[in-house]
Amino acid sequence: MKLVLDANILISKLLKNGITRAIMLSDKFDLYTSNFIFLEFLNHIKELSKKAKMSKEELKDLAETLIVESDLKTISKNQVKGFIDTANKISPDIDDALYFAVALRMDCAIWSNDKELKNQKIVKVYSTKDIIKILKNY
Repeated sequence: MKLVLDANILISKLLKNGITRAIMLSDKFDLYTSNFIFLEFLNHIKELSKKAKMSKEELKDLAETLIVESDLKTISKNQVKGFIDTANKISPDIDDALYFAVALRMDCAIWSNDKELKNQKIVKVYSTKDIIKILKNY
C-alpha cells in the first residue's frame, strides 16, 4: 500500500521506538513524502532534541538512519508542480498542501494524525490507528 508520510508521523517515529516505527519499517507500505518534511524537521530540531533527550546531531543521525531503513522516498516540489493548485484548494491547512500534492501525484492516501486533514473528500487520510486496523486485516 502506498502512503504519503507527513511530519507528525516522522517525528513520532523519531521520539519513540513504538508502533509508528514498526509500521514504517514494515514491508507492507511504500512510503513517500515531500522533501519539505526535512525543512520542517530542521525547523523543530531544538525542541525535538529536548523531547528525545538527544543532541541535535544524534537526532539528525537517527532520522537519517530511520529514513533509509524505512525506504522513505522523497518527492520534490518540481515533481508535483502539476498538482500544487489542486492541493492548495483541498488542503485544510496550507502548510500541508505539499503532502496533498504528493498524494495526488502518487495516487495514494496520506498517513497523518492531524485530524484536520480529513476535512476534505479528495485524498484519503489515515491515522496511525487506521493503519493498525489495516495491518490487522492483512
